[in-house]
Amino acid sequence: MIGVPYPPQEIGKVVNPKAEPKYTGPTGTLRGTVKISGDPSPTLEVRMPQGACRGEAVATHGKLFRTGQAGALADALVAVTGYRGYVPPSSEVAKLTIHSCAYARRTLVATYGQRVEVSNLDKLETYMPFLDGAPSKAMIVAVPGGDAVRMYPHQPGHYLLRDNLPNPHLTADVFVLAYSTHDVTGLDGKYEIKGIPVGPVNVNAMLPAIGKSVGERVEIKEGDNTLDLTLTFDAAKDKPKKGTSGDVTASTPAPNATAVP
Repeated sequence: MIGVPYPPQEIGKVVNPKAEPKYTGPTGTLRGTVKISGDPSPTLEVRMPQGACRGEAVATHGKLFRTGQAGALADALVAVTGYRGYVPPSSEVAKLTIHSCAYARRTLVATYGQRVEVSNLDKLETYMPFLDGAPSKAMIVAVPGGDAVRMYPHQPGHYLLRDNLPNPHLTADVFVLAYSTHDVTGLDGKYEIKGIPVGPVNVNAMLPAIGKSVGERVEIKEGDNTLDLTLTFDAAKDKPKKGTSGDVTASTPAPNATAVP
C-alpha cells in the first residue's frame, strides 16, 4: 500500500527490489518483552509546559528514556529481518497521537511508502508538528479534535518529529524502514510482530535515545513465537544520541514556513 505522493515504482525499488509477489507461505508471530538494566534514566534539562498537561509531558518526555515496572523499556524499536520473501505493510499510514502536551510514544516506525499522520486528541491545546528532514512547503496546524496532520517521508531513514510552537520537549524519533516487520514497545515493554515468514531471522531491539541495540538470530516457526531482550544502560558511558528525542539540543524551531489549518 502506498500512502505518499511519490512514484510507486521508485518505492518498489527500495522495499521490493526483486519485484517479488507478496509472500503467501506459512508465517509466525513474534512476541516478547524488552527490558533495560543498569542505571536509572536521567532527567533531561528541557523546558516543560506549565498547567494541566505538565504531568503527562514530564512523564513522557522528561527523562532520557521511559521505563515501566520491573525494568520494562518503552519506545524501543524492534525489527525482524533476514527472512525470505516480500511482506508489504498492512496499511498506508503510520499513526501517532498527541495528548496533554505529550506524544503517545517517543518512537514511531513506518515502512517506506507509508505516510505519517499525527492527531491532536486535546480539547484546548494546539500544535504544529513537522517531520524534520522531510520536505514541507507549509506547516500544518493540529487543532483540537481536528484532522490528522499528514507528513510524507521522501526516503528511508531517521527523522525527528518536532513541534513548531514553543514546545521544545515535544520530540519523537521516526524511523522509515525498507521492510514492514517491526513494532515499538509500550510502557509494559511488550511488542508483537505478525506475518513473519517461517525460517531463520534476525531480531534486533534498539533504543533511539542512546543508540544502543541488542539482537539475536532465531528460528520463526508457524504460529506463536516468543523472544525477550534486555539492553543495559551505564550513565557514565551511554550518552544521549545526537539528533534523537533524547538530545535536548535537537529541540530547535523549524525553518520559516506558512502555517495553515
